Order: sequence, then C-alpha cells, then structure tokens
Amino acid sequence: MSPTIKKHVCLSAVTALASLCLWNCSSDSQAGSPEASIQIGEQANVALNLEFADTPLLDSIVLDCYGPDTLHLVHSAENKSFNLDLFPGEEWSFKAKLYANGALMQQGEVTTAVEAGTAVNLKIPLHALVGFVYVKIPIGFGNPAGIKKGEMKLTSEGETFTYPMEFDAENVTFTSDDLQLGRDYHITISMQDASGKALFSLEDDFTLDEDSPIPNFQIESLRSKIALAIELAKDVNVQVSLKLPAMKRSPAVNDIVVSEFFVWPNAKDSTQYSFVEFYNGSTDTLILDKCTFGKTSNVSGSAEIATLNLPPNKALVVGNREGVNTAGIYKYVETMPAFGKTSGSLVLQCNGTVLDSLYYGKADSLHVSPISTASSSATVPKSSQLNIGLWDKRDEAASWCTSAPTPGSVTACGN
Repeated sequence: MSPTIKKHVCLSAVTALASLCLWNCSSDSQAGSPEASIQIGEQANVALNLEFADTPLLDSIVLDCYGPDTLHLVHSAENKSFNLDLFPGEEWSFKAKLYANGALMQQGEVTTAVEAGTAVNLKIPLHALVGFVYVKIPIGFGNPAGIKKGEMKLTSEGETFTYPMEFDAENVTFTSDDLQLGRDYHITISMQDASGKALFSLEDDFTLDEDSPIPNFQIESLRSKIALAIELAKDVNVQVSLKLPAMKRSPAVNDIVVSEFFVWPNAKDSTQYSFVEFYNGSTDTLILDKCTFGKTSNVSGSAEIATLNLPPNKALVVGNREGVNTAGIYKYVETMPAFGKTSGSLVLQCNGTVLDSLYYGKADSLHVSPISTASSSATVPKSSQLNIGLWDKRDEAASWCTSAPTPGSVTACGN
C-alpha cells in the first residue's frame, strides 16, 4: 500500500535501529498503513504512530510593504510578529514570502488603502511554490547500530534524484533539493554499516501539492491600525497505526542520562516544583524497574521511580507535584530528596547499577569545572539543561546552561 503523505507528517518508528521523521509539501492523505522493510532480528512488536509534526528547516518570513514608504522586514521563522508604523496612503501593497530549506517556498500578496485612525483587518493567503523532503533518524547515543553510510532516492516521471546521508549530533538526516509540485514521488531510503551490510530500508509513495500547511504568522500595523495576517491551511494531524520490530530491555550505562534538573524551587512561589528529567538516548525501549535517584548511590533517602517502559528518544520527568502535564512521561514522587542548593550530586541507579551521575555547584579538588546552576532565590525560575548533542561530555560545565524550565522537552536553553 502506498498512501499519500501530507506535509508536516512525522513517522515516529520505535525500532531497535531508529525513529524516522518524514516531512514534505503535499495534498490530501488516504488513510492506511505505509509498508516499511526493516532488516533487524525478530524482536517484540510495538504499536507506532504516523503523526503531525512542525515543518522543519524554516528559515525566515519576509514582508515587503510598498506605498508612501517602502519597507523590507525580515524575521526568523520563530518570531511571528511584525510591528509596523505606516503612513496613510491610497494604495499599500503587502507581499509576504516564506523561506525554508534555503529557498522561497511560499508567497502571497494583498493591496489595500490605508487611512489614518481606521482599523482594518487583512489576510494574506500564501501559496506553495516548491516542496522538499526531510528525513531525520535518531540513531542513539554512540551510534550502536554502526550506521556509516546511506542514501535517499526520489523517483518521479522517469527522473531519479539521489541525496546522501548526513550525520548531525545523534541523528542522521536526508534533505532533498526543491521539488516540483503536482507530481507523484517514490521514495527509497537505505542505510548500511562500514562493511556495506544493509541495516535499514524503506520504500513508499507520496504526492507533492500546493495545499501545504504552514504555521500562522501575525503582522500588526500600529499607526494606521491595520492588522495583517498571513493565512494558510490549517495543520492536519494524520495518525496511522503500524507494527515494526522493536526491542525492550533493561537499561545499561550510557543508555539514559540526566538531561535537565530543577531541584531547588522557590518556597514562596507555589507555581514552582522540583523535577529531574531523564532522556533515553538508546534505540530501544528501556524497562525501568527497581530504579531510584538521589544524592548518592546509597538508596537510603532516594526517591523510587515506579516501574515503566521508556521509549527511545523520549524523556521521563520525575517531580514532586501531582497532576503535572509535560511533553514527556511524568511520574510523581511523594518525597523528593533534599538536594543541596549550592552544590550536590544527582545519582540514577536501577537494579543496583549506577546508570548516570553528575555533580553541580561549587568547584573542589575533585570537580574543577562543575555544572552551573541558577540561584534558588531567583525571581524567574531557571533549570540546568544539557545540550543532548554533548551527552558524552555531560560532566563538563560547557555542556550545560541555565534557562526557564522545559520538563519533558529535551532542549538546551530554548535551542
């Protein structure tokens, strides 16, 4: 079966090898289950979902304004607001452009009169010009599968386009050039180890079309009180259940790491709570059983983590507040260990094996460059966050930063 895949669709495959995300610009989707061939030994099966994800590789949004004055404004894709101070005029032309993957992807234009003291609402509909395919595959800490090379092939109307695999921190990625819309494409992805042995292969079909959902961008005019909005199709959440081989096992050292911690909340602020975030950087689902975290390897005074399965590339947040919603899996512990506010240690162990530990705070003879932390009395709470791409250097202060807490989202200070 070969379903048409919508733009902003992410295929998250929990396999013993990798999780795969595929984005493209496209049209209507047909319900169904895409077929994939994974060359891995027979393991336990788990259900996986094909689900919505944000558009990758967004570069910028550009607005050109032509009237009594000429304005050229450029914002990053994350900065979705423009504040304009416009003079009245009989004809103002607003041209919006969206850039992604290094190219102009969408554009639109609207023209209107601008009168002082009036309030006008306008919409600028954008239409897609080209599309692209982006595949991101997490490969786990240390690349345990031994992936060394791979390629992505796209075939359409007798033409074949080949793109090499690129390593990016703990992922491999494939990115196409600009692709024509209104065409059917056949995609083939393959990866091999150093000897050329096949580790992963996937084939599917999709269609690129002009109906491409993109996040909304708001533009507000101050002087003439004109509100402009760039209007695009709403995001479509497509979920398809499928079965792929995946391994479930007990964790080993370097499978799971502390990726964020906030253990000294301001007692005067009822919105703050203590938490520690653990990230599964392996390519397997880890069975956490008889696990504790505390200030030392001595389980006395440590908090117990209830038995659970932690999928690959997912975060577990353990906190001392009930009913919390986070981006990852959340587990409540009634009593959080009394971690030091100026310095201390965090130790995670399961079945008597220490899986990860870190020291934060003040330097001493054993810790020349300890992990930095935010003040426990700070008005705005800040947590310590690991740059996950530097997981193998997590004992170094430069691998960490402090910023507003993001429990469950494995990001380093908003990056």
